[in-house]
Amino acid sequence: MLHTVHYLTDVNVASVRQLMEVCMAAISNAEKPATEIKLYISSKGGDTVAGFTAYNFLKTLPVKLTTHNLSNVESIANVIFMAGSERTASPLSRFLLHPLYWGFGTPNADHLRLREWTSCLDDDLDRFVKVFDLETQGFNFPEKPVWRDLITSTTIADPDRAGSLGLIQRVEEARIPADCIKWWVAS
Repeated sequence: MLHTVHYLTDVNVASVRQLMEVCMAAISNAEKPATEIKLYISSKGGDTVAGFTAYNFLKTLPVKLTTHNLSNVESIANVIFMAGSERTASPLSRFLLHPLYWGFGTPNADHLRLREWTSCLDDDLDRFVKVFDLETQGFNFPEKPVWRDLITSTTIADPDRAGSLGLIQRVEEARIPADCIKWWVAS
């Protein structure tokens, strides 16, 4: 049974926790358990820790996961999107890759703390690149993307470019079957 999950929010601990809860509820649904989950996503991104958690969780699901970009998949939301074994996008959607940043919650930091933050940002960039490399493996690229350069230089990809980069397999209008079970993530 197809279950659709609609993730139309920022990436944060609360929204990822809710995403995990609805996916588990879909799989364990007593009457009509999910055999496939289609994740419709539109998100400006947010917390990288939460985003990598969502990606790693989604990869553990024992059912087929399809992801669809409804409008905007930006920043860490790209990592979540890439968890789909099949990936599609609406014709007027976009993908935004951009340099990572650290929000400074405290005005005071010593040089060791600044090194730690720099190391964390470098590691997050490395993990972004690994996800893109892994999830686009086997794609016949016109020219293999250099993900690090695309991320650090800010790249906006429309669906056609997203297809040539291997982010999606096809462009299609979003269609939600009437007979599926629908879930929402709105935290």
